[in-house]
Amino acid sequence: MLLNIIIVEDSEELCEGWQDILTLDGHHVHCFLHGRDALENRALIMQADVLVTDYYLPDINGLTLVSMVRKVRTDLPIILLTGTRDPAIQESLRQVENAMFLSKPIRIEQLERSIRELIAASSKAPSAEPDKVDRTRSSPY
Repeated sequence: MLLNIIIVEDSEELCEGWQDILTLDGHHVHCFLHGRDALENRALIMQADVLVTDYYLPDINGLTLVSMVRKVRTDLPIILLTGTRDPAIQESLRQVENAMFLSKPIRIEQLERSIRELIAASSKAPSAEPDKVDRTRSSPY
């Protein structure tokens, strides 16, 4: 499955490295070094399959970014990354549906696996099967 991925990471080297690898896998990847720059691209957010963001960004923190993105796309799967072990960050993210917390440092294989798992989990939502009900109700038998 090829995905549209937004990465918000203030380490330009890390962001470009992930972008290069994920692009080689066939994904469309857009990197931003600042949270507000990502937010300005509303059309991109609407087309994204997943948002991967660092917690510590130069302009806003990752939880603020998540909150602002949720105002635009309530269903967008989100991965929040951080090198800190602050339990308050993890607890705050637990309140967000369709979101995952990952600790840095992270290997690209773990990031790719987590993206696949989050996408798979979000596609199992009950709203993905409305036509099953319609077919049985329209049956004459």
